[in-house]
Amino acid sequence: MADIDHWIEVAKQCKYLPENDLKKLCDMVCELLLEESNVQPVQTPVTVCGDIHGQFYDLMELFRTGGEMPDTNYVFMGDFVDRGYFSLETFTLLLTLKAKWPDKIVLLRGNHESRQITQIYGFYGYKFMFDEKLVTVWSAPNYCYRCGNIAAVLSFSDPDHREAKLFRAVPDSERVIPPRNQTPYFL
Repeated sequence: MADIDHWIEVAKQCKYLPENDLKKLCDMVCELLLEESNVQPVQTPVTVCGDIHGQFYDLMELFRTGGEMPDTNYVFMGDFVDRGYFSLETFTLLLTLKAKWPDKIVLLRGNHESRQITQIYGFYGYKFMFDEKLVTVWSAPNYCYRCGNIAAVLSFSDPDHREAKLFRAVPDSERVIPPRNQTPYFL
């Protein structure tokens, strides 16, 4: 459990985990997903989140607004990667949270967790890290989601008290994204 706590802290800083740690994390989460039903029952109260698409700072805002884990239950409805600048970092954070609190977070497979889509949107190959580390995990979403988990059934414990909130992404004009370290063209 100490590893997971450390991984969560690293992931919350929008940093990569070393390749061996990420592989270990993927294996842990795969075991959890294999034990879950393809259709997950979900009890309220819960915060349901749509496509994140690698928008790490939007994900962090969701946690600030919706509530930190493990105090809040979450369902993420897939499409964790692609389009955004921080796909690997976003997916890593979600995996660490699933590993730590498997009953508090449901991760459903979206269409962007398939090999074909991740290749179209450029989330493939490898990512270089400084300090001579190399992360070769383009397939982490595919690896974990060969297991299933394609739907969730949300049931209200009290049908007379149903409340839903809609969180929208921060508009591009107001979004502050810190600069990324660029990998040197010639290594």
